[in-house]
Amino acid sequence: MVDAGAVHFLAALIPHVDVQIKRQVCCCLANIAKHEVELAEEVVNADLFPKILYRLKDSDLLVKKYAATCIREIAKQSPDLAKLICNSGGAVSLVDYIAEVKGNSRLPGIITLGYISAFDESLAMSIIASKGIAPLKDALIKEQDDLIKAAAAWSLGQMGGHSADHARAMAEADVPSHLLAVYKYPESSEELKKKSKKALKQILQMCSYLQALEPLISEAPHDIL
Repeated sequence: MVDAGAVHFLAALIPHVDVQIKRQVCCCLANIAKHEVELAEEVVNADLFPKILYRLKDSDLLVKKYAATCIREIAKQSPDLAKLICNSGGAVSLVDYIAEVKGNSRLPGIITLGYISAFDESLAMSIIASKGIAPLKDALIKEQDDLIKAAAAWSLGQMGGHSADHARAMAEADVPSHLLAVYKYPESSEELKKKSKKALKQILQMCSYLQALEPLISEAPHDIL
């Protein structure tokens, strides 16, 4: 499809007025980008940004979700592509998207923030600066689906585990106590407990010296610190 010139043709249709076309275009571009970094770069080079970000504000929920999915498939491929997304205003757009939608539609946005944050501390800090902690914390606490809660826990861990400054931002937002509560909750799934425990460990190992966290640290599983 790339060799046939489909990417530029599809990317040009992103601003189309027809809802079905916008859905399928975003979905198709996501499926092209997901395989390898070279294909993701081909999609990006078709002037994808910032117009794909505008679809995160679309009136149609599926258009928004598929646009977020497309961005996710690009973000995971390389730190350079993740940085390009942030430099295009993608961090703020994704944070706003997660804050506005609920349920399963949140998932691609949540995971994208985790992918971006995982690459390096500067990208993670750009997500924090874009106020990305609050909607992830909201998903961890309020979503009913453990899959979404686990994704939020994972992304928070990727974001908070780089340095003391990153962990401090998590502590100031009271994220560690909520991760511990989710981990200890009897009805949490095993995957959710696993992701929460790992995220808590990543954060606490960076900020265990903070006196304010001493009571929480004493409650944490013995193998976290």
